[in-house]
Parts: sequence; structure tokens; C-alpha cells
Amino acid sequence: MKTQKPRALKPGSTIRVVASASPFEKDAFFRGTDLLRSLGWKVTYQANIFSKRPYLAGDDTRRFEELHAALTDPEADAIFFARGGYGSMRLLPQLEKLKLKIEPKILLGYSDLTSLHTYFYQRYGWATFYGPVVAKDITYDMDGLTLNALKLAITQTKALGKMKFEGVSALKKGQAEGIITGGCLSLIVAHMGTPFELDTNGKILFLEDINEKPYAIDRMLTQLKLAGKFKRCRGIVFGSLAGANPLNHYVETILDVLKDFDFPILFNFPAGHSEKKITLPLGVKVKIDSRDCSLSYLEAALK
Repeated sequence: MKTQKPRALKPGSTIRVVASASPFEKDAFFRGTDLLRSLGWKVTYQANIFSKRPYLAGDDTRRFEELHAALTDPEADAIFFARGGYGSMRLLPQLEKLKLKIEPKILLGYSDLTSLHTYFYQRYGWATFYGPVVAKDITYDMDGLTLNALKLAITQTKALGKMKFEGVSALKKGQAEGIITGGCLSLIVAHMGTPFELDTNGKILFLEDINEKPYAIDRMLTQLKLAGKFKRCRGIVFGSLAGANPLNHYVETILDVLKDFDFPILFNFPAGHSEKKITLPLGVKVKIDSRDCSLSYLEAALK
């Protein structure tokens, strides 16, 4: 499938914020939207975005209609998500009924938004952006690396090039190229056995998660292994696995479960639930190299 690339944001571009998953605090939301406006972009959202059910930002109908309106809004250049949590995968059956014939828009979010990243790439070929959410990460005091990476990822029309960061290690040696896909490990596992499960054939797989103990990471990786998801995978980049255990416990788990595979594996890349989070375009060609623990973008994600 040929990747469909959205247009880069420019000064004056419009960002439409939606809440497809869990509810959030208004103060955090307004801090995020204020910062986005200060960067030169317009920000719009529906008045009912602040709806709350026990763990959802309103019922499925509200969240689906909000997302549909944003996708088909000719004024919206990008769709940013208010937060993750849970709920995005509940919208997939309704999205499947649509036959969208629209230009791709920038989709930005992480964690639970893995469901939508996977859906829009596998159904429409869209490049999407695994990065910070509005009502949690996007604030005036956000880490400089996170902010700069975000701005670069959604405004640059050339390949982002090589990314190297302190603390990244190579768990298995080698070099590999392929389309990068993936997201939050627990969401990828939750899609198994559904029409929306992740296609890993020929891909560089990005995986991250939060608050999962090593045995839970073992269980999820083992499920993917038994399902054959690593057989034709070309390499793996592990982002943050923020949890209660020391990092070496996760390293031991990964090496044990994946000992039968000879593709390169990078570990502890600053993306996902880590405090410093690089915005990663998904659905475009990258290269990983264990020699310098780098992830290089070989093509642009925007036009």
C-alpha cells in the first residue's frame, strides 16, 4: 500500500481537537490549546468534548460523531487527540461503515490512540503521528526535546533523518529497513483476532507501554510470538516501558521471549509514555542500526 501523506502544518493552519478515548481535566486541556495557539495555529473543538462517562469522554455515539466531523471538516488540517486512556477501539466498527474519500490529515496522539493509528494506516494508507496529547503532555512547561520534536514532525516536508538518543541500547545487532508501525503493546494485543489486528509483515515494529510488570510484557510478547507476528518482522524498536521494575528486568524478558529471532532490536527509545517523548511518524520507511542505536527516517511523512 502506498503511503498517503498529509500536508504539513503552516502558520495559521487549523488543528481540531477531539476526545476519542477517556475524559480529561479542563485546565489541562486549556493549557494545551493555549500553547498550540501560541505556536501560530488555530484550534477548534466541539463544545461537548468535555463530556464524561465513568471512563469515557462521552458515549460511543458522541465520540464517533466528533471524530467523523473532524475527519470531514474541510477547515481542519490536523486532528489532535485530547488524551488516551481507553475507548478508541470501540469506534472501529462505526469507522468501518464509512467509505471516506478525503485527503489525509495529521493524526496526533499515543497510547490508546494506537487503535486509530493502525486503522487509518491499514485501511487508508495514512501516515500518522505517534506523539503527545493535548490535555496531558502539551503544556508551557513541556520538555524542550518533546516540543521541538513535535514541531519538527508536523511541519517538515523532508525526511526527519537520523535520530540518536542517550540511553538507547541495542539488544540484538543488525540493520534493517521497512515501514514503521505499531504503538502501545497492550492495544496491539487487544486487536488480535479482530479485523483490525496489526500487520507486521516486512515492518519495523515500534512497541511501548506503561505500568506493565515484566511478566505481563512476557505474556503479551509471547502472544504475538505465538500468533506469528514476529516471523516476517524486520526489526523492533522498544520505546518506553515505564514501570515499577528496573530496566534490566524488561531487557531480560525481551531477550528471553525473542531469543529465536535474529532481527535487530533497539531498546529504551524516548517515545511513548516516557516524560521525554519524540513524535514518531508511522507508516513511512525507516532504518534501524544497532551500531549507533539509531532510528533513521528515509522518507518524508508530510507533503
